[in-house]
Amino acid sequence: MPSDTISHLVRDNYLIARLRGKRSHLLGRQQLVALSESKSQTEIIGLLAEGSYGPELSKLGSESSTIETERAVRLGYAESVMSLIRASAGDTHEFLMQYRRRSDAYAIAGLVVFKAQGKTWEEYLATRQPLALMNEQELHRLYSNDDLSTIAREAGDRHLVERLKGFAMTDIEGEKASLLRDVINGWGEERFYKYINEKLSGPDRENCLPIAGSAIDIANLTIIVRSKIIGASGIKDHLIPSHWKLNQRAIDQLLAATDVTQALDVAASHEYYSRILSGARQKYEESKSLSFIEVALRRYQLDLSRRVFLGFPYSVGIVLAFLILKENEARNVAAVLAGVAAGLPADELRPLLALQE
Repeated sequence: MPSDTISHLVRDNYLIARLRGKRSHLLGRQQLVALSESKSQTEIIGLLAEGSYGPELSKLGSESSTIETERAVRLGYAESVMSLIRASAGDTHEFLMQYRRRSDAYAIAGLVVFKAQGKTWEEYLATRQPLALMNEQELHRLYSNDDLSTIAREAGDRHLVERLKGFAMTDIEGEKASLLRDVINGWGEERFYKYINEKLSGPDRENCLPIAGSAIDIANLTIIVRSKIIGASGIKDHLIPSHWKLNQRAIDQLLAATDVTQALDVAASHEYYSRILSGARQKYEESKSLSFIEVALRRYQLDLSRRVFLGFPYSVGIVLAFLILKENEARNVAAVLAGVAAGLPADELRPLLALQE
């Protein structure tokens, strides 16, 4: 029996059993559909009161804003992850810290966009990622800086600085703000992918790589397609240099596409991603949004996570699979809260949710 398997058996048997138990308490498809049919945020909060989000949601007043309720959901999710970190040890603890480090990119992306839009520190603070390793003091120092390359250098590394060339604080709005988010978030996903690809082995690497690999592939696809929407130049400079199934040949085909719809057709014909990106062109033409790509990735990762739970039980893949399921649940709940607050009909809200079949 491989040494890493023995290590998981000895050290993580209790943690894995705990995760299997926690998985049974996650919101199911029917529960999330029922939430999407709610008439108000108050009704949703009541339905979630007994679950893992209850402690944070119970602190809200009757007049709480959508931002406050969404933050309560994020805090509930973050506490679930932190409880796993506290219960872990050794290599599994390091794995969870690397997963948490991934959140720094999302915190930086939000900070830059809020700063560029002239919003206050307090407005950003209400929406920041609570799971990020960067503390409030570090983020506040970054928020006082007006130069994007300096923020990238201090918060990230030379790779992030290079990938943000061509962006300036003065023109980050609309689709360009979304592109900036894509690039920074992709940098964070790549750091996690490289940790899995280079530091893990055996069943650990085998179970985690499809999840992390698909994230960087779809990040590159999104960067290319969004760049074509806004007619941005220098797309290659913004891309993640690591690849999983979307290799350089596929990247070149996407870059060569003359417009958005042709790029989506190329993506939908990819030998690996054709199933999850089927009908991509039509979905874009109907919605004029790329949100369907993110939802497609999340659904695919849900399926991968389900397979991990059904497969070899003693690997850190079980930990990642649970984290994917829990993060998706939190994002679905946040989407429901925002959609109901905006008055979206249930049939328009449901396509925004990543639900298991």
